[in-house]
Amino acid sequence: MKINLYSIYLLLLYLVASSFFGLVTLPMQKQDLILVLSLMTIVFYMKELNAKSLNEDRHFYYFFLYSFFASIVMAYLNFSQPIGYSIRAARLFLVYSTLMIALNILLKNTNIKKHYSAIVILSFILILINFYVYLTGDTSILSEDAVIIERLGEIRIVIGTLSIIVFILFFYHHLSENKWFIIPLIGLLLTVIVVHKTRSALFPLLIIMMIPLLRVYKAQFLKFWMFFGAVVLLSFMVSGYEKSIISPITDLFMLLIEESQTAQHSNVNIRGMELAYFWNFLDEISMIFGYGMENIQFKVLYISHYYLSDIGLFNVFYLHGVIGSILYILLYWRLYRVSKRSNSPLHLTGRSIVYFQILSPSSIFLYSPEYMLLLFMIYILIKNSNKNMSKYIKIKE
Repeated sequence: MKINLYSIYLLLLYLVASSFFGLVTLPMQKQDLILVLSLMTIVFYMKELNAKSLNEDRHFYYFFLYSFFASIVMAYLNFSQPIGYSIRAARLFLVYSTLMIALNILLKNTNIKKHYSAIVILSFILILINFYVYLTGDTSILSEDAVIIERLGEIRIVIGTLSIIVFILFFYHHLSENKWFIIPLIGLLLTVIVVHKTRSALFPLLIIMMIPLLRVYKAQFLKFWMFFGAVVLLSFMVSGYEKSIISPITDLFMLLIEESQTAQHSNVNIRGMELAYFWNFLDEISMIFGYGMENIQFKVLYISHYYLSDIGLFNVFYLHGVIGSILYILLYWRLYRVSKRSNSPLHLTGRSIVYFQILSPSSIFLYSPEYMLLLFMIYILIKNSNKNMSKYIKIKE
């Protein structure tokens, strides 16, 4: 019964962090719900708290606590944001701290293989929801808070994008263990290409997924790419339909060509303008400690069509300064170090998350609880796996 409760808590945390994929309207903001669930976990399983785990994860807590307090102070100094507003804006980092503690409890002695079926089911749900809305144009099944925008003349749905990215990496590295993972893997990859049309996610994913072929020839990865190529080629046969698979793929590459020929409207140029715009807000002190996170009440602080999320790591530098950026890099360095202990699928997934964050030109997912929850889970599972490996080696010796 204990393990069942653990699984229920994990599922609830994931569904809340992903806002139930936009299918329901949450009674309060997801950050606050995650905080409540995390605190309940910590209270219920107080005896299982491990001071050693807190010390092992100190790189995470250093960044979270620094970002919380520094953002409150700097937001007050830079644009006179009231302390109460600043706490509401920066509370996300306190949420991450409690979530990290809760997951260390929930994932203790957890075997990742027991969660395979849940990941497969969730992946199929994401594929079905995304393609249903894309093919039908029916957004009535989504809540008012769901993100729906138009791009390339069509609806672009971003339901569960961050989960899909992590699931793709997870399934890809587990192909050698379970060949059936190729089905949700291709479905998720097509979702990114056809429905989401997200180049900043697609191209890093493709590069990372080619690495096993470039480094060491592995038959299962070659078979995957042959199968995926066959799916794309078959899509030509249905290209006459209004919602074909090949059309969005062609649109993405044509957009790249058009942007390379028209520098004024290219992504690089737009991001350069955004970088220059936000850079003008910074002074020497803000560069060191950050400018501070604005509350929704201060959303008119910036021009509406300029987004910090477009300019990658500068987002972290702008909000949290040089100190915050260094601590953020150390956070990923910690994940990379623990994942270097083995070449198991789980360890490869951890390393791939680091590679993805490096290769993605604009996407910094630090401010998404959905992505950070999955990152924490991967990290903790790898950390626990390393401990089990060490125990096994000692016993064997």
